[in-house]
Amino acid sequence: FGSSFQLAKSNLYPSNTLILCRSRSTMAKVSAILSTLGAVAATGHSDFLSDLYSGKVSKNQVELVLAQHDEDVAWSEPLSSVRTVYCKGSQCSADAVQLSNVGREGHTFLHHIVNNYDSLANWTVFSQAQAPSEGYVNHRVGGGHLLSGITMNDYLAHHNDTEGKADSLFLMSSKVHMGTLRHALRSTYKVHEDQQTPKLSSASETCPKESGEDVWGAYHDVPQLKKLISAKCGVEEHSLGAAIRSFWEDLVQLPIPPQEVIHYSQGARFAVSRDRLRQRSKAYYQGLLNSISLEQDPCLSYLYEFSWYYITGASSTAPCTTSVEDATVISSPARYLQEGTSGVSGDGGDEGENPVAGTVRSSAMALSALVTAAALALSA
Repeated sequence: FGSSFQLAKSNLYPSNTLILCRSRSTMAKVSAILSTLGAVAATGHSDFLSDLYSGKVSKNQVELVLAQHDEDVAWSEPLSSVRTVYCKGSQCSADAVQLSNVGREGHTFLHHIVNNYDSLANWTVFSQAQAPSEGYVNHRVGGGHLLSGITMNDYLAHHNDTEGKADSLFLMSSKVHMGTLRHALRSTYKVHEDQQTPKLSSASETCPKESGEDVWGAYHDVPQLKKLISAKCGVEEHSLGAAIRSFWEDLVQLPIPPQEVIHYSQGARFAVSRDRLRQRSKAYYQGLLNSISLEQDPCLSYLYEFSWYYITGASSTAPCTTSVEDATVISSPARYLQEGTSGVSGDGGDEGENPVAGTVRSSAMALSALVTAAALALSA
């Protein structure tokens, strides 16, 4: 092939696979792709992933669903045989399905579920299209939302690793108190560029252990997030708690979680089995899709990010246990995070007022009215 080609070696692929690169810059890009996805031998999934990356695993078995706007999806090229890209921007990948630019990634995920309900893969990994990387620093620096020690391969291989016993993979990076929107972050979730975080040893650790380095941090108020959701949803900040409870009753349609604490994966990356997705009806997902199909950046898309574990299935148990601090979070003094260090997606870091008691039910019903109006408008 000539001296301009370089050989990229990696244990991401089967041992007999060679990657030929025409230039050093191309080789650097390939190396970045391999680093992003994680090496097979290092993750312990080598047999399955060797089959996956060599095209022996079909989309009926595993499917990677990416919600793209204009992000570079080159990192996922080795997975093109099982990848489905939905694009809402102008820089779409060649194989992308074009969608209207509404509803953020929640609309994309629900569109996929509704339109493939009868032919879902055994295991579907849902992700934003940005290359996965550790943590999330702030809205300016960004981040790919992975917990330290975890790679995309963990999401792809988890169903196989558990011999089909796992019905989902949600690695919880955050928990939010429904009544106050106070957040606690996991110690394995990087929120500072120079932060040294402990690393998870396996993808089976959905929640932090009760002891050790992988633990929940203290609750903090995130004022800018409250302001954002308040403005998007047309609900006064002091009524957000009751509004979110109303959202839970009307759309999530499960009992309120213990201590009103919602556990979730920041960045909306998770994997779900076909059987778990079908615990909910196609009509249920269609209703959720209708509710975020009218606006580019709807209020409900932020609440869906909190709720994917609960929406994609009808689990009767909480994913993580609650603690004494969870039980007392409402009455504890507010602690504010400094600007730019919250680690919460959508938060700009500004301070704001504390939530107050005595919410007004009429204001709280704003979310329900919004959802109902959107669904009726599209079903008419």
